[in-house]
Amino acid sequence: MNAALRKKLIVAFVAAGLPVTAAFVGYDLTMPSEGLVLSPYSDPVGLKTACVGHLYTKKDVVKSKYTEEECMTIFARDYKKHRAELDSVVKVPYASEWEREALTDFTFNNGIGNVKSSTLLSLVNQGKHKQACEQLVRWVYAKGKKLKGLVTRRDNTMPYCLGELSYDKQKDFEAFKKDYEDEVRKTKAN
Repeated sequence: MNAALRKKLIVAFVAAGLPVTAAFVGYDLTMPSEGLVLSPYSDPVGLKTACVGHLYTKKDVVKSKYTEEECMTIFARDYKKHRAELDSVVKVPYASEWEREALTDFTFNNGIGNVKSSTLLSLVNQGKHKQACEQLVRWVYAKGKKLKGLVTRRDNTMPYCLGELSYDKQKDFEAFKKDYEDEVRKTKAN
């Protein structure tokens, strides 16, 4: 992701009141997995979508083209919605903020209806966090077909879910966190 787009994502997530861990997972996992498309398109299962995996609702006004800023605002709003939906069904403390954000990405990708009926959620609510994270690898099918992109996404989600970020990923997060905190300070100063 280019630096200008990264900055727009940070601005949108700060404006939405989301924490730095949410913004980083959005930047490092959700957005690369969903992609950024500035015009409406159909996702792999045929749902009308735009920006970063934004599924159109009846309330949405469909535009033929979006700016990156508009898409980042929509993305932050969608991420916050999926995070709140997840929080409403998780009845125990998360093992870590990383697990929370990994499961938010999972909810973003699969929808709260699928999450509510999942063994993964049942295991989380039993406090079996590691076993819950291990369920991610089962969620690699769309309409009965195994998708390489979902396999990659689940592989990339697993370290977050387990709270086991590599040294390089930790370094990336520290640099991201500095930029995020700079934006928070700038926002508070205005």
